[in-house]
Amino acid sequence: MILAGGSSSRMVKNKLLLPLGGFTIVETLVGVLDGLFDECIIVTDRPQDYRGLPVRIAPDLYEGVPKSSLRGIHGGLSASHHAYSFIVGGDMPFVVPGFVTHLCMLADGYDLVVPWKEPHFHPLVAVYNRGILPLVNEMLASGNYKLNSLREKIHTLSVHVDDLRTYDPQLWSLFNINTPDDYALAKEIGRAS
Repeated sequence: MILAGGSSSRMVKNKLLLPLGGFTIVETLVGVLDGLFDECIIVTDRPQDYRGLPVRIAPDLYEGVPKSSLRGIHGGLSASHHAYSFIVGGDMPFVVPGFVTHLCMLADGYDLVVPWKEPHFHPLVAVYNRGILPLVNEMLASGNYKLNSLREKIHTLSVHVDDLRTYDPQLWSLFNINTPDDYALAKEIGRAS
């Protein structure tokens, strides 16, 4: 599941539609996920931007609250037909299949499987249990949009990034594109791979 509701405020346009190699950023990400899962969902408030991709488009359902990753997770988990969903930010084009499948294999019995390296967690490249939807609804209704608050309230398995280097030695799965400098680096990475 890809979250594609960000405002791209530091970029000139929707950063997910920027070219990266012969594809757009989001096409690159869809290409990786399409080979791993039965279905790929994009959660967005701009469905017109993603028509033509081999994905199911899910709306950002929770209106009346500010845009947030938690709101996108709500839309995605609401649309999912599976108990667990791998959720990734749309600006993270270099997720490595082994990294993703390893996190997914650890999910049984947890509400969240999330990479971390002190002091940071990486909740936008993580596995979520659909069973947390009531809590997500409660948090959105109360104005608490913080993913760290969610993490602290649920049964979480934190996987240290060093334990993921077997699958992704450079940890490119954690790289996201937020600024023009990040985009320039992503183009270099794309050319090198």
